[in-house]
Amino acid sequence: MSFFKKKAGVTVIVVAVIAALLTVITHFTGENPVSNAVRAVFAPFRSGIAAVSGAVSERINFIREAGAYKEQNEQLVNEIIELKKQNKETAVYREENERLNALLELKNSIQGYSTVAASVIGYSSNHWYDSIEINKGTLAGINTGNTVIAADGIVGIVTDAGPNWAVVNTVINPESATGIAVARTGDIGVIEGDAELCYDSLCKLTFVDKGANIIVGDILVTSGTGGIYPPGLNVGTIRDISADNMGTINYASVEPMVDFKNLHEVLVINGVQ
Repeated sequence: MSFFKKKAGVTVIVVAVIAALLTVITHFTGENPVSNAVRAVFAPFRSGIAAVSGAVSERINFIREAGAYKEQNEQLVNEIIELKKQNKETAVYREENERLNALLELKNSIQGYSTVAASVIGYSSNHWYDSIEINKGTLAGINTGNTVIAADGIVGIVTDAGPNWAVVNTVINPESATGIAVARTGDIGVIEGDAELCYDSLCKLTFVDKGANIIVGDILVTSGTGGIYPPGLNVGTIRDISADNMGTINYASVEPMVDFKNLHEVLVINGVQ
C-alpha cells in the first residue's frame, strides 16, 4: 500500500513538472505543432491539477474563515457573559437602592423616636428565622429591649448586644409577645411566638375579646400599648382562625408582614427624642 501511495505521489509531481515545463516552452517558443501536441496530451492533467489546486485553496480559505468565526464567536460569548453580569449587578444595586429608600421613608415617618440603621448578618442556629443578628451594637447606642422594625413591618426585640453586634428575637420566636390591634375593627389582642408555628415562620394571635370580629385576611398593626412599639406599624395578616363550637376564638395563626428570609436592613428604635 505504501508503494502505491509513493507511486501516486511521484506521478502527481511528474505531471506538475511537465505542466510547468509546457508553460515555459509555450511562453518562449510560442505556438507550434510540437507545443500544441504536448498541450493536447497534458490538457486533462492540467485540468485535474487546477481542480485540485482550487479545492486545496478553498479548503485553506475555509479553515482560515472557520478560525476567524470561532474567534468572533468566543468574543461574542464573552461579551454576552459580561453583559449578563452587568445586568445582574445593576438589578442588585437597584433592589438595594429601593430597600434603602423604603427604610429612609420609614425612618422619616416615625416622629419623636431615635433610630439606628443596621444590616442583618446572621440567623439563629436552632431555627432559621426566630432570631437574627445585626451588625450594630452598644457602640451605636443599641441595647437589650430596643425594638427593631423594617420597611414592611415589625421585626422583633433586641435580647443581647455587644459593641458591634446585637441579637434580635423576631415576632415568631416563642418568647416574643406584642400588643396589636386589628386594623379593620380596632379589636385588640396579643401576638405571640409559638414553638410549632415558628417552623412555618408563623406566629399566633391570642387574648382576643370574645366578641371580636376577626376574619381571615385581617391586617394586624401595633397598638402602641406598653410603649414597646410606636402605634400603627404593620405586624402581620390573619391566615387561619381556630374557634370552639360556640364560635369563641381560641387563637389565630398570623403570617408576619416581614419576609425574614429576605430581610437585609432594619431600623433599631433605641430611644425617644
